[in-house]
Amino acid sequence: MKSRLAILAALVCATPLTAQTTIGGRAGMTLSQFATADEEVEPSAIAGIHFSITASRMRGPVGIALSAGYSERGTGFTAATLPEEVDFGFRLGYIEVGALGKASLGTGPYLLAGPNLGLLVSCTASVSAEGSSVSADCGADQEDPFKIFDVGVSGGAGMSFDVVDFHMVVEALYGFGFFNISDVPDDSAMNRGLMIRVGADWVL
Repeated sequence: MKSRLAILAALVCATPLTAQTTIGGRAGMTLSQFATADEEVEPSAIAGIHFSITASRMRGPVGIALSAGYSERGTGFTAATLPEEVDFGFRLGYIEVGALGKASLGTGPYLLAGPNLGLLVSCTASVSAEGSSVSADCGADQEDPFKIFDVGVSGGAGMSFDVVDFHMVVEALYGFGFFNISDVPDDSAMNRGLMIRVGADWVL
């Protein structure tokens, strides 16, 4: 029996894993808000857009998925000290690159997790009260209140469907920023948010 198990183990180890490379694209929405230590504000989530190009390399059930694209982050909040209800918001646009580990759970479902880097390319501040709203560039009349770089991790799951000659995918990821992105002294803000996106992959 031991000799048979040894032969079986040798055959498994000797069997080459099939490698597969894909390229594709993703588009969807983000739902994000800041994590902050300021007790005078109550953060709320805002919706944004996301799109990216992707490339993955799988060897057997595991591999890596690379992406580069644009994502909107930010937050809404209401200042508790104001006498009337006034809503504030910041919408930050990032060019993001990510390198996510990918693990297949069989035919279709898979897990994703890994680091991502964001480069701030736009910032819009808004104020809404009594049915009216005003928005402006964050750095139009003063220095930009946010740092240019953000680093974090993203993790989640996806599902792949075979459609003729490509794979349709649906993914949900949660992003967790590590750094304080506020450039205002004694202030703190870290990106948090959910991303839901759909796309397609083509096998090379």
